[in-house]
Amino acid sequence: MKITNLSLAAIAAVGMMSVANAEVTSELSGNAKIWYETADKDISGSDGLFHQSTASGQAAVSVEAKGNAGALGYGLKYTAVDTLGLENNLVSALRATKGAADPFGTAHWAEKAFITYKMGNTLAKIGRQHLDTPLAFTEKWNVSANSFDAAVLVNSDIENVTLIGAYVGRGNGGNGVGAAGLPGFSTVQANGNFDTFGADGAYVAAALIKPADNMGVNAWYYNVQKIADAMWLDANYAVAGVNLGAIYAQMMPKGEGEDTPAFAVKAGSKIGPVDVFAAYSSVDEDGALPVANVATGFKKTKLPTAGVYNDGVIVAQPGSDAFKIKAGMPVGPVKVTAQYISNSNDKNQGVEADEIDLIIGTKIADVNVKALYINRDFGAKDSVDHQNIRVIAGIDF
Repeated sequence: MKITNLSLAAIAAVGMMSVANAEVTSELSGNAKIWYETADKDISGSDGLFHQSTASGQAAVSVEAKGNAGALGYGLKYTAVDTLGLENNLVSALRATKGAADPFGTAHWAEKAFITYKMGNTLAKIGRQHLDTPLAFTEKWNVSANSFDAAVLVNSDIENVTLIGAYVGRGNGGNGVGAAGLPGFSTVQANGNFDTFGADGAYVAAALIKPADNMGVNAWYYNVQKIADAMWLDANYAVAGVNLGAIYAQMMPKGEGEDTPAFAVKAGSKIGPVDVFAAYSSVDEDGALPVANVATGFKKTKLPTAGVYNDGVIVAQPGSDAFKIKAGMPVGPVKVTAQYISNSNDKNQGVEADEIDLIIGTKIADVNVKALYINRDFGAKDSVDHQNIRVIAGIDF
């Protein structure tokens, strides 16, 4: 499917024909959260857990409105991120920043601003939005989430087949902000600023096929203009209580550098109250690009071997071979998950790392609390092994 020049005004004009007699619905919601992380060592190997020099943190508030009137729909979301003065005695690094001139100022931006129009089995969504595709997606793990200025068409005329076409013009994703001498860990650019996605935007096409109730096959193709082409194929099959999956992906630079093929397999099931999962992935060592999120400098990856920190910058790098085992179960009101990820890399021993994660999630009164313990052991000589503790507390309203 090819996306050409979609006219926002034209879609809106067609949709307004039915608005006068349509039922109008709307919804207003929001979220406030505090994000904090500490490590037992900084880059010089000193200090420890809960010291200011080894901690980062911030607070965020988002307000979202969405609704529809007949065939027309809309979504708006505004986000503000502030330090709350934590840098004075609790943290030394930020998760987002307003910019080098005022790193501790309140950063704020429109995270979403889109309209939708549905005609038959085709849905058009145009404007600022979140995306969830294998190689370009919104990352929600941090204090703030990145988004895209895009036009998306989704069609389901063919039974058991969903066709997707999109043009992504701009995005505000990033990987690290380091303003005014501060270390940075943001996945959003300073003050949420948007700029051109890639060199000149990107086109995306996909076919999501469901040949049977227990089977799915998805194919994605990307053309990031002047930079790279990419494809992602995955298949999932459920049999006898076991969910099986396989992935093949390839990054194809348009300039210098070799293609990066990668494959992965995964399996998950439920044994009594325990959810169990295992995965293996391998990325070709001759490749020039990681198989990860192009929107945030390859920070996160959809490869099933990813951990909290053994993510796109580790398991998705050329030369990486990784495996992961994971188990989770409810313990009263608490969901407990433990996972182990091991990554080796003959091409770049600097990204060899073993990681153990313990993740606990619960709700205390109306507050959603998530706590993570991360233990990382690096294989490279003179590397600094470390432990991290991350706590995120938020309330929806």
